[in-house]
Amino acid sequence: MEIDVTSPTVAPAIVVTQPGPITTVVTETKVTSIDVKGFVSAKADAHFVFEQNLPSNTWVVTHNLGKKPAAVVVDTTEHVVIGDIQYNSLNTLTITFVDSFSGKAYLN
Repeated sequence: MEIDVTSPTVAPAIVVTQPGPITTVVTETKVTSIDVKGFVSAKADAHFVFEQNLPSNTWVVTHNLGKKPAAVVVDTTEHVVIGDIQYNSLNTLTITFVDSFSGKAYLN
């Protein structure tokens, strides 16, 4: 990877190359952009927030993420609640709980 520190959009910098994939750029001023050659940015991972407004012990979540996402569920007081997750497809899952409640499911 090559970092262009002579670009007009980059402040004067010290580049510290370390063994492995980590390179540190130190500047004295705020940097708004850095030209990096040979770097391909990763696509941001898709996520979805599901809101269960009526108390229920079974939540069916259609997220359309095209994958089996991780899920964190919270009640209306933002306390994490553990449930049993069943993946119905790459776009739908069902979460079953011991008790009925309202809240949100954060999927990614």
